[in-house]
Amino acid sequence: MPDTTFRCYVYKKSEDRYLADCLDLTLMGEGATMDEAIADLREVILGYLEAVKAKGWEKDLVPRRAPLYRWIRFYKHLVRHILKAIFTQHFDGFLAYEERPEGDRLVYA
Repeated sequence: MPDTTFRCYVYKKSEDRYLADCLDLTLMGEGATMDEAIADLREVILGYLEAVKAKGWEKDLVPRRAPLYRWIRFYKHLVRHILKAIFTQHFDGFLAYEERPEGDRLVYA
């Protein structure tokens, strides 16, 4: 699992709610800010990886790719963000990023 990188993104769900989604593990986090949602997702990912490792199920459950509808939702948000950035010059409300496990923590890849 040391070479594994997890593709994630965070988007603004409503005026006071952000959702973070890990497409390679089918996990989600949420928060009042983008940073809180990312931190919540990191905590969820670490808990998941810890449980999977404890059971010895790494080969079966890492990665655990998200279903097609979640990938479609990601691309919908990506396209919407690109168009919004082009036409309005606003770059907030969406972030695509990768997480990589290093020991017992995650780092941006």
